[in-house]
Amino acid sequence: MTSTVPELHAVADRAAMSPDEIAVRAHGETLSYGELWSRAGRVAHQVRELGATTVGVHLERSIDLIVAIIGLLRAESAAVPLDVGYPVERLRFMCADAGVRLIIGHEEPLARLGGFHPVAHDDKLVYAENENVPVQSTEDDLAYVVYTSGSTGRPKGVRYAHRNLANLIAWQSETSGCGAGDRTLQFSPASFDIIYQEVLTTLGEGGTVVCCTEDERLDPQLLWDLVERERINRIFVPFVMIQSLALFADDVSPATHPLREILTAGEQVQASDRIRALFTRLPDCRLVNQWGTTETHVATAYELPADVSTWEDLPSIGTPIRDTRVLVCDENGRPVPDGTVGELWIAGAAVGPGYLGLPERTAQSYRPDPLDPNQPAYRTGDLGSVRPDGLVEFLGRQDTQVKVRGFRIELGEIETVLNSDPAVAQAVVAVAGTAAEERYLRAYVVPTGSENGGLPVRLLAMLRDRLPAYMVPAGVEVVGSFPRTASGKIDRLALATPEGSTA
Repeated sequence: MTSTVPELHAVADRAAMSPDEIAVRAHGETLSYGELWSRAGRVAHQVRELGATTVGVHLERSIDLIVAIIGLLRAESAAVPLDVGYPVERLRFMCADAGVRLIIGHEEPLARLGGFHPVAHDDKLVYAENENVPVQSTEDDLAYVVYTSGSTGRPKGVRYAHRNLANLIAWQSETSGCGAGDRTLQFSPASFDIIYQEVLTTLGEGGTVVCCTEDERLDPQLLWDLVERERINRIFVPFVMIQSLALFADDVSPATHPLREILTAGEQVQASDRIRALFTRLPDCRLVNQWGTTETHVATAYELPADVSTWEDLPSIGTPIRDTRVLVCDENGRPVPDGTVGELWIAGAAVGPGYLGLPERTAQSYRPDPLDPNQPAYRTGDLGSVRPDGLVEFLGRQDTQVKVRGFRIELGEIETVLNSDPAVAQAVVAVAGTAAEERYLRAYVVPTGSENGGLPVRLLAMLRDRLPAYMVPAGVEVVGSFPRTASGKIDRLALATPEGSTA
């Protein structure tokens, strides 16, 4: 039952001690710890037999997906998650770029990729191989490769090592408010590393992973129903989903609701009145704000106080997690004094090996650690500072710093004011105008109700009352929804001007 991969030790122990306990629940099906370990062992054996060191995973949220994740870790093969919702051309590029000769998936979705032919089966799992992909060697310590958007339009493969993953899972388990018998939602797409937090932390604690459907992931009402029906205790979700869930706060029963832990990352937390109201109705549920990048695992964390009245409108991102450091550096890579704004650098166990096949880009972004030059540090492009209380303050992106008519503006502050209005479900502020024009601010809001004809005018008046003139958007537009990225975050780049009520 033992495993040489450190992040699997706790899972192996659970499978040995409690083989009949439920490890995974998905769409009416269940899988015990013993069955999970056995099936994952068969995956590992099959992958080794086929000689695959880099393996694509093309599966929706399901028991099979969890089996494949554990199986590839046992095989010590690098996983390359291939989101079933991605365009075929993007998936083909990722396979070629990462040297994926073998894919684990289901027969029908695999058929659309072309070039991959089934070579083995295990229950519903299909192992498909493409002999035309050249074999590439991988580092012994490589756990998986995830792809992130590149500024050139070419996706970048980000390598993640077992040592990084082991550090993350050990820290998450040490600080978690959940344990044996608790249930965690499997919300993240397979193409994002948060899935490893969801799965490995839960299984190592002796809990149960509960998979949601894609419809439940996108619909907050369906997600609430699932959380209550399945008695889910912990969720990892982007902040935009917390905002959506908060719309149903009045329906939450504080005495019987199962949630005890909500963890969020990837977006600035905005503690609006609606968010405070949600956690007032969930007095036993803690909110943890995590910060990191695709190129690193979680670097800092901050648990908001139990008393929601003490929450800051834009809470801190906290302090570094175990074996990880966050540095605030000037433009020359030199650490600056506390209280000074600079670029946030991440160093220590969180930092991965760099980009796949992009040595020049890796050298640009992964620099020598200013305090330990023999080790790498990752330049995040985020701005921040260290407060007198030692907490790290997130102050936006460096490469997309908003400056309008000579004024530096934090968009989150404007969004917080908009979100304070009871008629606003969600708000986003974006910069409009090209380089040849004068840049200006424009706000987009999703209303809570259908009667919103006068909402834009009223919101502009409120903004003028509460903000300096240079921070007031040129207009407010009411929209039905916001475009989302694959991870569920608001896609600001894709936020075009749709038809709607404007002012």
